[in-house]
Amino acid sequence: MTTAMISCRQGLTLLFGRGAGLRQLSRTMSSAIHNKQHLVIALGGNALLKRGDPLTVENQRKNIADGVSSLLPILKENTVTIVHGNGPQVGLLALQGAAFQKESGVVPMRLDVLDAETEGMIGYLIEQEVDAQIGRGRGMVTVLSQIIVDQADPAFHNPTKFIGPVYTEEEAKKVDGVVKRDGDYFRKVVPSPLPIRLIDQQMAALRLLTDNDCIVVCAGGGGIPVIENNKSGRLEGVEAVIDKDHAAAMLGINLNANGLMILTDVNAVATDYNTPEIKWIKSVSPEQLETMMKYFPPGSMGPKVEAAINFVKKSKGWCTIGSLKEADKMISKKAGTLITNEYGPNHVKYF
Repeated sequence: MTTAMISCRQGLTLLFGRGAGLRQLSRTMSSAIHNKQHLVIALGGNALLKRGDPLTVENQRKNIADGVSSLLPILKENTVTIVHGNGPQVGLLALQGAAFQKESGVVPMRLDVLDAETEGMIGYLIEQEVDAQIGRGRGMVTVLSQIIVDQADPAFHNPTKFIGPVYTEEEAKKVDGVVKRDGDYFRKVVPSPLPIRLIDQQMAALRLLTDNDCIVVCAGGGGIPVIENNKSGRLEGVEAVIDKDHAAAMLGINLNANGLMILTDVNAVATDYNTPEIKWIKSVSPEQLETMMKYFPPGSMGPKVEAAINFVKKSKGWCTIGSLKEADKMISKKAGTLITNEYGPNHVKYF
């Protein structure tokens, strides 16, 4: 049995014990992995479901298996925290809830509850594929992730993220929450606030597990957004969607990760994308990248670039954005876009 497996399993044993035991384990059991990099990996939706594929378990298993295969060298050689998307899965659950409501009159589950459901489902599928390809000599855990957001975030006054099924105008009048026109129909929209932090007890568990070389799946779908009720002291779920790349950057900063890998279905970050003037960026400073934000649409590359800038500015680490299929090359700077402070504030280099 490996040292990493012993420490991870002992960590799980003590996780629900006294806090002193948890802290002592974190201090004493991590010496064997100090030479490893700690990487936070944000998996895009293509890692779970290819564009146009039916949303079946079989399709998701195959795509996750392919994704894990691409990540295998990284998973074996580094301490890894995995963040994933959940848009199609939440959409399917919302549709199922809406269909059941028509038959039974039962009000569908709230979005924060659907987020929790998808975290468990997708985490389970990822764990199975990692177990199959790496083996059981390496600990792996999925952490249900409640992430604090600010009640005063401007996003709550301007919900823009479409979720769930489409409605006719008459049906839309009966929908709880804010509904906006989406083409010829109407859909529910929810806010997309910025993540502040993972709740304390879950962050303590996450640190313990990563300090002892567990592969951890965390903040799936951006996490479950919650607010702190100042009167009752309770955490309350809110109907919102946190961007998964922003959540990954937040975790990376709080975990002092060495690197953030944002994996998607394009080879690198580009200016003038989908035009004859396209230029692929090889490396760039966060300061220089900030001056180029006009090239990155809010609905696609924009949040990834913002997350990269935030992580590199607030940590001592680097970020790389590129294709899941080239993940191993991205580590050695042979593929993807590297965002780093290494070359000075005005640096940008193209392929």
